[in-house]
Amino acid sequence: MTMQDAAQKKTAGAVALNSANLAKLPSGISVPSFDRKKLKCGIVHMSVGGFHRSHQALYIHDLLSKQPGDWMICGVGLMKNDLDNVNALKDQDVLYSVLERSAGQDVLKICGGIGEILHAPSDPSAVLKRLMDDAVKILSLTITEKGYCYNQKGDLDLNNPGIQNDLKNLDAPVTGIGYVVSALSMRRKAGMKPFTVMSCDNLPGNGHLTQKLVLQFAEQVDADLAKWIKAEVSFPNAMVDRITPVTTPEIVSIVENKFDVKDAWPVVCEDFRQWVLEDKFCNGRPALESVGVQLVPDVEPYEKMKVRLLNGSHSALSYISYLMGYRRVDLAMADPLIAKFVRTYMDKDVTPCVPNVPGIDLTAYKDKLIERFANPAIGDQVQRLAEDGSQKIPNAILPCIRYALENKASIKFAALALAAWFRYLEGTDEEKQPIEIKDPAKEKMQARVKASPRDPSGVLAIEEIFSDVGTKQELIRAVTDALESLYTKGARKTLQEYLG
Repeated sequence: MTMQDAAQKKTAGAVALNSANLAKLPSGISVPSFDRKKLKCGIVHMSVGGFHRSHQALYIHDLLSKQPGDWMICGVGLMKNDLDNVNALKDQDVLYSVLERSAGQDVLKICGGIGEILHAPSDPSAVLKRLMDDAVKILSLTITEKGYCYNQKGDLDLNNPGIQNDLKNLDAPVTGIGYVVSALSMRRKAGMKPFTVMSCDNLPGNGHLTQKLVLQFAEQVDADLAKWIKAEVSFPNAMVDRITPVTTPEIVSIVENKFDVKDAWPVVCEDFRQWVLEDKFCNGRPALESVGVQLVPDVEPYEKMKVRLLNGSHSALSYISYLMGYRRVDLAMADPLIAKFVRTYMDKDVTPCVPNVPGIDLTAYKDKLIERFANPAIGDQVQRLAEDGSQKIPNAILPCIRYALENKASIKFAALALAAWFRYLEGTDEEKQPIEIKDPAKEKMQARVKASPRDPSGVLAIEEIFSDVGTKQELIRAVTDALESLYTKGARKTLQEYLG
């Protein structure tokens, strides 16, 4: 059953979600209390997926509920395959439901933080026109690691087809970076103030990286434009956190059958959320601190803590769990062996390279992560965590390995995580069932894995993923030992031996 099928399924009493029907929704469901038609969009956001709708857009909804103002969001779908979801939201007056799930209860909220939605591939001029609106003070991004179009050195990839297109067709860009530079160029020519560019992706120093890539693109277009952007535009760093699984037809059915709300594209998430944001805006900002956002002068400690402990642990648990036959994260974490592996990985291999974080009890933070991973109501998919390892692991796991090698600390469990990844890349689990690998570097990695399954040196030598860390003999030996154990003894026996 597709999500559309689930949304069309008739249920007695279910109310179609749109502005006219808000008053008809069952009592107990929170709905927007502000007049959405009277508020302007002060933020343009690319791209409107599940995480943005469960996180930033909901914070804005909460803010407008307390202090109505011109901070609505204009969402932009950047990909061609975003069209169905964009149209689904348009049909609902850009309203959608947020299903927050904990072990104890489900809570449904109707989010009204997004006031408009556009599909960039269908009409790039409409997006640029919106970005030229003086009311727009912020352009925010959740375009995933791939969307930033950078190479292994962290520079703009001038060979990227999207970047090449945008350099030649700045009036009809296809990448997020292209839209940023095109709109800023137009604002500069018009004598307008720029907007702040706010990355909300899980990238180390996401603001710094975005600024670097934007400036490199701008330099290809106009050196004076690049100088203006550097002098006038703010790129705050941010750390964002909320586990948000993919919306499945089952979630659509739960929203309809349990809450009597017909929503073609609800979002499901845990009941925890966090946003730490550098207070650095060039053209004003909403009072996000009033709804729980931490505005700080330096995001880096929070970001390193989150990316290395949460995202790194997600990757570490995903591959070994998949090999052991688990497909849901909570079921994997219910296995004491996997739960112990995750906590040991955090304590032994990650914690030493996490800086002191103001106001954070690191032990309590790790306890909360284990609780969140094990949340049975979320039912997050192991496969989702395993996707795009070549993009995630360099940011989340390799910095810990580099630190450990330089400081003679443990890489034992990180090496096991890498070995499980390489074993996963072979394409079958321990029951010989095929694995669908989703990764931009899939072909290159799989070719090396299959050429020499028990020798990880070939994969570790892929410089654009592992940099010079992959050439370190201590790491090669540790991954080789772990990989040999996985092949000869299996994942469960290997974990037992590694955990003593």
